Amino acid sequence: MKPSSAAERAPASTLIDRRIAELSDWRGAALERMLRLIREAAPNVIEEWKWMGTPIWSLRGIPYTGES
Repeated sequence: MKPSSAAERAPASTLIDRRIAELSDWRGAALERMLRLIREAAPNVIEEWKWMGTPIWSLRGIPYTGES
């Protein structure tokens, strides 16, 4: 999903949730599981949407990218 300019203004968490819903196969399930684990392990993680539509979670670096 390459977000439109209006979508780019949406919060990263909203864009990430949309990506998970869009991926109706194993990739969506895997990304959703990783998101839960990341939020559980690092509640202060920063969610970002970068690099032409890539979910990024960072906390003192980039621990995970959600490229699908």
